[in-house]
Amino acid sequence: IYENETWQPLSKIEIPIIQRDYAQGREGKEELRKSFLTALLEAVSGKSLELDFVYGSVKKNVLQPLDGQQRLTTLFLLHWFIAIKEHKLDNDLKNILTKFTYETRTSSKEFCIDLINKGIDYTELLETDYYDKEKTKPKYNELSKTIIDSSWFFLSWQKDPTIKSMLIMLDAIQQTFQDKTEIWGNLN
Repeated sequence: IYENETWQPLSKIEIPIIQRDYAQGREGKEELRKSFLTALLEAVSGKSLELDFVYGSVKKNVLQPLDGQQRLTTLFLLHWFIAIKEHKLDNDLKNILTKFTYETRTSSKEFCIDLINKGIDYTELLETDYYDKEKTKPKYNELSKTIIDSSWFFLSWQKDPTIKSMLIMLDAIQQTFQDKTEIWGNLN
């Protein structure tokens, strides 16, 4: 902040076009996902967590991160998940969550908006698929499967690498946080 400026809260976090796709949900990133989600789980249970710097440019109160996009996206997905799981997703929270947006692809931006505004009913998740015919190796994909099956989800979105990664991360978030209750108040 310069001498004659006053601090203003951000009006939006916008992942700029120059950023790569969301990668923490990619196949082959299982250890990174598990490690970060375990740390977040410990954080909502009371352990402190340092998320390192997030930096970028702020223009007209809009943050365009140059570093931290992956962490911010995971935190956005976690907040959405806990909000639907704990029935906290009211219009005020929807308004706050829609301040996080992607500019890398129109489909990613639209997916985030529809996820927030149209979403799913967490009490009506579809059953998991399995990796084998004997149904001994579950995929644990109830959340992504339910989202993909929603009337608002465009099948072409499955080709968007950011959306694919978000769906994988949402399944991982569900597996990590499904047994935790009443943690909305611990997200800060």
